[in-house]
Amino acid sequence: MGILPDIHIWYMSLAGAVWLDGKAEKMGLSLGLGLGLGSHGAPARPKNDLDELSHELLLPAELLNIVDEANEGAIVTALSYPWATIFAQLKKDPELLFQFSKSPHVFEEFVAASWDKAGFKVTLTPRSGDGGKDVIAEKSGFGAIRILDQCKAFSRGHRVGPNDVRAMMGTMALNTNASKAVISTTSVFSPTIRNEWESFIPYRLELREGPDIVDWLSTLESK
Repeated sequence: MGILPDIHIWYMSLAGAVWLDGKAEKMGLSLGLGLGLGSHGAPARPKNDLDELSHELLLPAELLNIVDEANEGAIVTALSYPWATIFAQLKKDPELLFQFSKSPHVFEEFVAASWDKAGFKVTLTPRSGDGGKDVIAEKSGFGAIRILDQCKAFSRGHRVGPNDVRAMMGTMALNTNASKAVISTTSVFSPTIRNEWESFIPYRLELREGPDIVDWLSTLESK
């Protein structure tokens, strides 16, 4: 792993592209699942203009690197500086989570990066044919664990419904080596869901709403 000093990290918001000076980690090959900025869109804006864009979630062009290929997808690691930049925005204003609904695949990448920050080996599944799971987080050895995470980047007012959770629990049943299912959403769950799955929560099923995600990210900040 090497460190590249003084490079420009590109971000995208609804207001166009902006840049920040910073450092990025170089690990393996670039995943290329970001927003594909290049020369498209509005001209880049410097760091001292970012306060004007505080109502927009600035998303990095790259969040992950591929370190290997697996049968179920790409084994990935997080780029720490872009991850920390997104987290800083969400910590300041958790409502920005709803803006992931405009780029659901970036939300999947961000969740994958967060599992890597938590110390797991992470597989990001393909955007289609993922078998009902977006991210696989694993730890091997004594106390081995395999977590299947489904990411729901929903807008405000769009709840995760009972059928969504039933489908995810069906996915876990088919993956007999899975320890736990997690559903991560920018929104909220329908009120009847927790009662329906009470006997599975929290050891076999974890339901993460927006505030839960921010709380979890806070535990990873120093890692």
